[in-house]
Amino acid sequence: MALMKFSSPDSAADAAAPNDDRPIAARIDAIWDGLTASEKRLAEVVIEAQGDLSAFTAGELAERAGISNATAARFFRRLGYDSYNDARRAARVARDWGSPLYELTGIGERRLAAGDFGLHIAQDLQNLARTAEMLSPESLAAAVDLLVRARRLWVLGFRNSTALAGYARGLLAHVRPDVHLLPLAGQTLAEDLVGIGPEDGLLVIGFRRRPSLLREILGMAREAGAGTVLVSDMTANRTAQLATVTLRCLNRGHSLFDSYAAPMSVINYLCSAAGLALGETAVGRLADIERLHARLDPMVRGAHGRGRVK
Repeated sequence: MALMKFSSPDSAADAAAPNDDRPIAARIDAIWDGLTASEKRLAEVVIEAQGDLSAFTAGELAERAGISNATAARFFRRLGYDSYNDARRAARVARDWGSPLYELTGIGERRLAAGDFGLHIAQDLQNLARTAEMLSPESLAAAVDLLVRARRLWVLGFRNSTALAGYARGLLAHVRPDVHLLPLAGQTLAEDLVGIGPEDGLLVIGFRRRPSLLREILGMAREAGAGTVLVSDMTANRTAQLATVTLRCLNRGHSLFDSYAAPMSVINYLCSAAGLALGETAVGRLADIERLHARLDPMVRGAHGRGRVK
């Protein structure tokens, strides 16, 4: 399986787009290939410190990376910030994004209030629209191709991503064989992932907050030559660098909790497109599933037998 690298957003120019509310890690990822060696050292320092970036001065970060203050200043301007202080303010806001406690207590600008359902829906619509704008046709096509061509396919998700992974696995199992959900309750991952190779694939759902184990799994798959599709949010950076294809979705909610409207839509699209690409193979599998429903499912069997004399 060819391991061409796809990531979205694809344009380095996106890092300096006006009104850019992406976190700093996503901006770094967008221009990573164009960074100099010294800038990459600083980028790694910033990524490691992004959870508490506001606690550091630009000079302290530059010293950690072994570069000059002037190089550090140019780096933050390349990311689209007016200055390092601008980046610090953005990091301070992003640090608490996704924390229900932060949103509920009203520490941030938004508070949950009666009559906010319209705003809640508006936020979901904005997430859907901007996600559609960010995802390139090439990245989506590469992801679908990987899901179709993999001999065996594992779908993986931790924490909140578990529900999304279960949804993806359920859809894919309708149109192709050998689709496995991980992690299984009460089991370790080693027994399921042993023997993974270049003909296999992983669909990884990785929304914040991501456990460090996710990077280990992606790294292991990369070493084995397996293709990987990562569906994640805008904060994925180092994790995204290990994936064959990365599809980022906006998932900021209007109030306490993150929104998964855009990720659910992307997953639905990927699985539907995979089914269409599989053609008669998917049609035959769906027909077999319907026959088994009629035989094994009490609800379906009861409907088919209604009106008959038993």
